[in-house]
Amino acid sequence: VNFDNAGQYTFRYKQPLKLFGKLDAEENLARLKAHLPEITKKELENELIRSIKQNYFMLSVNEKLSDFNLEFQEILNSITKSIEIKYSTGKGNQYEIMKSNSEFQKLLLEEIDLRNNRSILINNLKTLSNSDLPEDYKTKNIEILLKVPPPVLDTTQLITEMKDNNTDYQYLEHMKEENLLEKNVTELERKPDLAFETGYRYLSATNLNTLLFSISFDLPFMPWNEKRIDATVKEKILTEKKINSESRLLEQNLKNDLQNTIIKINSSLEKIMYINSILIPQDELTFKSALVSYESSSTEYIDILDSYRSLRENHQMLIEEETNYLILISTLEKIIGKQILTIN
Repeated sequence: VNFDNAGQYTFRYKQPLKLFGKLDAEENLARLKAHLPEITKKELENELIRSIKQNYFMLSVNEKLSDFNLEFQEILNSITKSIEIKYSTGKGNQYEIMKSNSEFQKLLLEEIDLRNNRSILINNLKTLSNSDLPEDYKTKNIEILLKVPPPVLDTTQLITEMKDNNTDYQYLEHMKEENLLEKNVTELERKPDLAFETGYRYLSATNLNTLLFSISFDLPFMPWNEKRIDATVKEKILTEKKINSESRLLEQNLKNDLQNTIIKINSSLEKIMYINSILIPQDELTFKSALVSYESSSTEYIDILDSYRSLRENHQMLIEEETNYLILISTLEKIIGKQILTIN
């Protein structure tokens, strides 16, 4: 509306027309950028699952150690009663009773630590899983996980899965593709754009009606604009080289982590088999033999105590190594970005 000339009204509509595939290139770039939050979400999910598994496995260790603690308390109580009976008949001595009571007190102290650690682990699981877990919550099916045949640790296959699923690798691939599309969009800025404009004008003084049409051109190839485009394209080329270097370095590091984790998993399985099939059976026989010998007064109490400690340490070593194996599997899952073992 022109207020200097009353009764003059003009209406215009302008539509830019992007040519040479510019619109498609910008659409592809926008779609690619929209995919980035999915990678971030997947990374958070993988890290959350890993944290839940580690706390879950550590809770199972706590439960098993608590069970062994109670079992060994019963064993020590039984031994202490036997010593007291011997002492009452003049065959034992007070030192052995005091030593046995001291070992029992250590178990009670350990029980307190286990109980407090259990509360911490359950609180961690509550926070991580956003669940209202009861204080007497128990883990399930850990034994089943240990009985599941070990995963096939084929390095070539795992590297392929890593490239397909690892979120760090996906993020760099995404940045590489995004940088390429941005460079293409910048290159297309060298091409001219069109703008179509139409309108209507009315002059009341002369009762004149006019239709307006125009076509305008952008001229991006002017020298000052060319320099800006050249600088942006050069920046994108350098960014592409940087991303390629980071991608090669990440792939090398992930392969190294993958191979080291596989070695650790195989070593853990070997230790579990050795402890379970050799150390513990031998210590159980030694402890039973020492207990019988002590009851027949053919051995000293210190021999029972040594065999008891060895048996207890090996049981604890087995539990911790089994859990270490499960945690190593969860570490492998984080590297390849794919779940191998699932928990309740």
